[in-house]
Amino acid sequence: MNVVLYARVSSEKQAEKDLSLPAQLKSLRDYALRKEWTIVHEYVDAAESARSADRPQFQEMIATAKQKNPPFQAILVWKLNRFARNREDSIIFKSLLRKKGIQVISMNEKFEDNATGKLMEAIVEAMDEFYSANLAQDTVRGMRENASRGYWNGGREPYGYNVEKIQVGKNLKNKLKVVPQEAELIKRIFAMCLRGNGIKGVSKELNREGLRRRNGKPWNISTISYILKNETYTGTVVWRDHKNKSQIIKTPNAHEAIIDKNSYERAQLLQKQRTRFVIPPRAASSDHLLSTMLKCKKCDHSMAACGAKAGKYHYYTCQSYVKMGPGHCNQKLLNAEKLEAFIVKTLKERVLTEENVKKFLLFVNEEVNLFVKDYAAKIASLQANIEEKRERRRKLYNTIETGTLNYSDVAPRIKELNDEIDLLAAEIQEIESQKTHQEPIELTDEEIRPYVLDLKETLMTGSIVERKSFMRTFIKEIRIDYPKAEVEYTIPLRIPNKETPSKEEVLCMYQIGSPNRI
Repeated sequence: MNVVLYARVSSEKQAEKDLSLPAQLKSLRDYALRKEWTIVHEYVDAAESARSADRPQFQEMIATAKQKNPPFQAILVWKLNRFARNREDSIIFKSLLRKKGIQVISMNEKFEDNATGKLMEAIVEAMDEFYSANLAQDTVRGMRENASRGYWNGGREPYGYNVEKIQVGKNLKNKLKVVPQEAELIKRIFAMCLRGNGIKGVSKELNREGLRRRNGKPWNISTISYILKNETYTGTVVWRDHKNKSQIIKTPNAHEAIIDKNSYERAQLLQKQRTRFVIPPRAASSDHLLSTMLKCKKCDHSMAACGAKAGKYHYYTCQSYVKMGPGHCNQKLLNAEKLEAFIVKTLKERVLTEENVKKFLLFVNEEVNLFVKDYAAKIASLQANIEEKRERRRKLYNTIETGTLNYSDVAPRIKELNDEIDLLAAEIQEIESQKTHQEPIELTDEEIRPYVLDLKETLMTGSIVERKSFMRTFIKEIRIDYPKAEVEYTIPLRIPNKETPSKEEVLCMYQIGSPNRI
């Protein structure tokens, strides 16, 4: 009889034990030789789980079996769990193989070819599937516990770190260790982002300088975006259960941070503001200071910069006027240079003042105090929930000790309670990591003054990218209604005005040049 051999190990650790591929293959060859069977091929899947049929060599073997005249009559395996641990897959594939006259033979499990034998085979497969599912749950719980203690669960380490093995009791655990040269580049990427550069601009600059990723390939948008979103750089281990996306473990201070938490959060905010659904790509890279901020109050369309006389002059014009003509909107053309200068001057004199910054800090501190109180209440609730579940677990242990119930009767519930306690503890850790970055800010007048001067200096002399990015942090929109402009601020300030004490602040425009321009 012609047979094929199929061998598999699900992990490197298993390969190191007696189920290694060489050991399986040697046993299978010897068994086939004793039976005087002819081995026509050997299929081997290394580090592949039998819970899934998505195994390259397994699929190739099944494809060969589907041929009109398959070259073998049996598949020889070390045990049935090498073929499949999923009962459904086992039934499907064995049914397919039987139609082609091919049987699956286990060299270590003997089943008679009758109803009793098939029943025993089904029982063994069901037990294997149960073991596999239970092992997977234990593995996930172990990974969750690993992450909650700040250890790296594996996978490709982020650029800027490598993995080092540390001894913890009898086991070796993975910890992330900073790679100094790579870490400097990570810091630079975040710094460029915080100065207002987009991810495309960052990747272009790095490639222009001849810098390369760890694999020697050029930088690209997706890689830069992944780096800017990766919380690992703050010293936090982040682990997600791929089967249950809602289960996320975040453990702060697990390893050396490359980026401080505040810079990371600011980078997230800037990236969100730059998304194409908020700011069109061309507008984000425009050389004009007020791009994406101006809106025509007459028709509610946006206003964009345009050139005249071969680019010698630049104006902001209503897009409704440009696309549909003066019949739809009669908004005046705005001289770009003069309008930008006027807006900057007004912001310096009436918004970026010591008094307004002090008001803003007062507002922030009020929000922080509310935040701290709210999260303190949440932590107390979660801790109470944990204690309740621990009490339930203690009662179950007592029933075991008194002999009222066997351990096997209550083990599933104890395991469930342990998982629930782990999740609640992880949630508390996440809240506490956020709380550490929310502390009231206390500044004197002397300490505020340099900040105000620095803000004004940035607004006046920073690069176009820095100035635009800075303005977007507190200006939501500038509505133009000739000869006036209304600036809507995102900061919670109301500037007192004697003429309009109960209204939003209106910045009055004045005419510059001929009546056709302002």
